[in-house]
Amino acid sequence: MNLTAGYAVLAAADTALAATGRHRARWLTKPLLMPTLLRGRDRPTQRALALGGLGDVALLGKGQLAFTAGLGSFLAGHVAWMVALRPRSRGAVTPATAAPYLVAWAALNAYLWPRTGRDRLPVLVYSTALLGTALAARDTGDPVVATGGALFLASDTLLALERFGQVHLPAHEGLVMASYTAGQALLAR
Repeated sequence: MNLTAGYAVLAAADTALAATGRHRARWLTKPLLMPTLLRGRDRPTQRALALGGLGDVALLGKGQLAFTAGLGSFLAGHVAWMVALRPRSRGAVTPATAAPYLVAWAALNAYLWPRTGRDRLPVLVYSTALLGTALAARDTGDPVVATGGALFLASDTLLALERFGQVHLPAHEGLVMASYTAGQALLAR
């Protein structure tokens, strides 16, 4: 089985486990996701994926400390993604192409602001870095990479709405993992 197929199988397994609430079994799948994507990538991409992997492991834990560690790892990962994607920049982001991203970011943060309490500023900073990753992916002019950035944005939007907005969707965690694992793979393309 090649690396791409191996990642797809692992991502599908973790997504299914997440969707069905089998959290203990995910200790076997989730920590392997980003390391599986690392091989053959340039250093900046490896850095972004490794930070995502650290965030994945942190978020397997429970409580505020696990959340903070995960948020910090993913924040650093978004900065790393912006650095990794910068050499591929083609000037594809214009005010018209950035507008939907900016409107979504503003709407989400306006909705979450009264609900995030002590996490208000960290969530705002994180969501801004997430927006930066999505725009950097869009700026490559590569529709596949741009889709990866948009999927990552969607996965973390779902997470924020669940955690802070009390929006509960069926198989929520499975939706998050499906969009997240696809997003990371497409960004790493």
